[in-house]
Formats: sequence, C-alpha cells, structure tokens
Amino acid sequence: MRFAFLGPGQPDLTAATGAVLTELGVTVPRWPVWESTPAGARPGALRGLFAGGSLCTEAMVIASERLGPVRSNVPLRPDWRLAPDWRSRPGQEEHTMVDFGDDELTAGRPHPMIDQSLRIERLAAEAAGPATAVILLDVVLGHGAHPDPAAELAPVIASARTSRGITIAVSLIGARSDPQHPAAQAETLRAAGAHVFASNAQAARFACGQLEGQP
Repeated sequence: MRFAFLGPGQPDLTAATGAVLTELGVTVPRWPVWESTPAGARPGALRGLFAGGSLCTEAMVIASERLGPVRSNVPLRPDWRLAPDWRSRPGQEEHTMVDFGDDELTAGRPHPMIDQSLRIERLAAEAAGPATAVILLDVVLGHGAHPDPAAELAPVIASARTSRGITIAVSLIGARSDPQHPAAQAETLRAAGAHVFASNAQAARFACGQLEGQP
C-alpha cells in the first residue's frame, strides 16, 4: 500500500500516481495539456480559487516553495491565514488561495463542484484586481458535479484575458468516462483563453513560472 502525503519535500499527487503505476507495471502516461495563446510573464500576485481542498493544499505547497508565503482560508501555516472575509487585500501583491469547499464556505449552500456561483463571483473580482497577474483554478468533473462547469467559467475567463491580459491556469480533474466529457471541457476552457492541465501539480508550476518569467 502506498500513501501520498501533501507537504514540503513530499512528492506531488501526479508524481505519487506515477510511482503507483510504475509499481504496477503500467506505463505512466503523458498527462494532457491544452495550451492557449501565451499571455507573457508579468509582475503581480497569484490567486488560486479551488473547489478541491487537497488540490488547493497541493498548489499552496508548490507555490510557497517557489514564491514564498501563500495566504489562505486553509493556510499551510497559522500566520498565513487570510482575513475573516477570506478576500485578497486590494492592491496587495501577496499570493492567496481559497478553498471554496471548506466547511466555512459551504454552510447552507451546495459544494462549489455543484454550485460555482460564489467562485465565479470571486474570479471576476480577482480578475479586476490591479495586483492580480495569474489566476489558478481547478475544475473537478464526475457524477454529482456541475453538468457543464466550463460553460459557466469560460465567459469570465475570456473577459479576464481580453480586458487585462491575465494568465489563467486550470487543472481539469476527471476521467474519460465522466459525463461532462473532459476533452470537450478542456477545449471550451482553452478557447476562452485558459491553459488547461490534467495534472494539478503541472498547473501550479506553470502558474508560478508565469510570475517568475519562465515558460
């Protein structure tokens, strides 16, 4: 039995999956990437808006090792906690990530995998923020998730790209048999201007690289 522990110095979830496949004698696949038109590196802050708590934690571990502190409602360290309203401070180039699936944000409302309205509202607000340079999202597919999440996200992503040139990175988590059809979801997001990755770790590293001036 193999466990995947998230934290500094630990393999990311993609690497852990690859290790399991190797042990089973299965060829590790090339995780798909759907690339959009490059926006170019720019200074500013990384904003992560997540529906999956483990995916948010994985992204924070990767980003904090490369960019420094990442403030969050589910912080890696107590002193990195966001303010009680869990919002980025206007004009501040601090990196932030929010887990919209946390109990605090799902009390009395559906999980963000089902109801994306709260996260879409925040996506629009972060895209308009003067300090925002890169936005990182996860889109989790499957039975019980939103039937067409890309269709709701695409207009806000397109607006962020065309109005301010913000880079959008999306980790698309799903299986070929999912009812939302991952390839179709990826193409909708890519057409809106997002860079789409089947690996959350790859998406997080790409997002960091955009701030570091790396491809």
